[in-house]
Amino acid sequence: MTKQEFVQQAYVAACQSSAVTGMPAMVTVAQAALESNWGGSKLSLEAHNYFGIKAHGNHSRIEMKTGECEHGAQIVVRAEFARYASMLECFQCRDEIVLHGASYAGARKAIGDDAEFIAEIAKHWATDPKYAEKLGTMLQEVKGLVE
Repeated sequence: MTKQEFVQQAYVAACQSSAVTGMPAMVTVAQAALESNWGGSKLSLEAHNYFGIKAHGNHSRIEMKTGECEHGAQIVVRAEFARYASMLECFQCRDEIVLHGASYAGARKAIGDDAEFIAEIAKHWATDPKYAEKLGTMLQEVKGLVE
């Protein structure tokens, strides 16, 4: 799948989910592109998980190795990730996590300001200290593919 094809598919799913949750669709697409390597990651291909969402609740699960940043060092750990039936189901779950998770209250307050929303998401979504910067850069690239 090309970057353009990924963005087209992801934008449809993000808009459908955003219509219910109010989350910024383009940031959702950018985050999915960043987390899944444009839909090419093993997790996205095998589990329709485009955000690295860990298994929770009654979700079907898939165990995989993942890189984490701990005390400034990259480590590899095994983790259980949620398995989804479709891209849309995954995007809806991601939006619900941000919409209802206590740690994302700052992100909810920042809806309408993509840079601030990204900064708030980055505080809790990933262990990479450069996550906000990477997500902001990805957002610009994604916007360029939509226009």
